[in-house]
Amino acid sequence: MFLGTYRHSVDAKGRIAIPARFREQLPTGTVISKGAEGCLQLYPPQEWAGEQGLRLGSTTPAEERRLARMMFGAARECEFDGQGRIVLSADQRQYAGITNVAWIVGVNNLIEIWNDEQWRRIGEATPEEYTRIQDQVAERRRAQRT
Repeated sequence: MFLGTYRHSVDAKGRIAIPARFREQLPTGTVISKGAEGCLQLYPPQEWAGEQGLRLGSTTPAEERRLARMMFGAARECEFDGQGRIVLSADQRQYAGITNVAWIVGVNNLIEIWNDEQWRRIGEATPEEYTRIQDQVAERRRAQRT
């Protein structure tokens, strides 16, 4: 399980250090790709395997084909250097709007990497907004069970 939020610098080559407690859970085969809302997502192999259900065929709906192309076309396996850093490619940094600072966020089963401005907006949620969102999600879950 990935928990916590970490602010790290990104060097001129696009390298960013992944926190040690996250690296311990990221074996060979970990994949980084584009995520929703403009973040990047790191998938441990078992989570990435679940995404592989997106397969193209003659009967695949157009939106599913488009998602598969965007997701798999932008994906690559992560390689950690001796200092526990990975390289964010230029196209990944551009997609996520990452320059010299990024936030590494544990989101239970995967990791998200956000640019500084977007993450600050998310983190500035008021207690009232957090409660409203939590209540909406709980209501949806209850509705799905019935």
